Amino acid sequence: MPFFACGTLQVSATAQAANSLPAGTPITGQVSGASATLLGLDHGFAAEAGSNTAALAAADLEFLTGDAAVGIDFFSDGHVLVWNNTGTPGLAGSYSFTFSFAGLSAPITGFTPLDMAGVAGGTVGLQLVDPHTVSLTLNNVSFTSEFGSFTTQIAVSAVPEPGSLALLAAGLGVVALRRRAVA
Repeated sequence: MPFFACGTLQVSATAQAANSLPAGTPITGQVSGASATLLGLDHGFAAEAGSNTAALAAADLEFLTGDAAVGIDFFSDGHVLVWNNTGTPGLAGSYSFTFSFAGLSAPITGFTPLDMAGVAGGTVGLQLVDPHTVSLTLNNVSFTSEFGSFTTQIAVSAVPEPGSLALLAAGLGVVALRRRAVA
């Protein structure tokens, strides 16, 4: 039975905008443990300076570990797909990832498991580090199949529409005028 450790359990429909992570959002990743290198799509997954950065590309894998064992794919709706790329059901060792998102219009409010059916054992840890950074830890994870995967969810605070704020202000103005007229 797999063990899932979550640093946050906060998920709500209002906290997830339709485009939580807009395409093009710059992501900087770090990894330690079984692999010390994280390779990004923007650098063609080549081991070169700055290869740990990638812009969110909705149709492409953003990161691959230097040992090619783990792939990380971010989606604009906040889903994060984590792939076992070893070709065997077991992912031996420990991998600790940290991902920072630059330029988000609102803070990240949660990082939670979404579909863990592909995980058969081991430990998966998810943590919200700060309003723009999440952490993912994999410890001796086994999958239900070769090239197995699981999905997590990054929740970003919904930013109120300017029209909503204008309606709120207008409503408060009407209330103030009515109170004044009654007094």
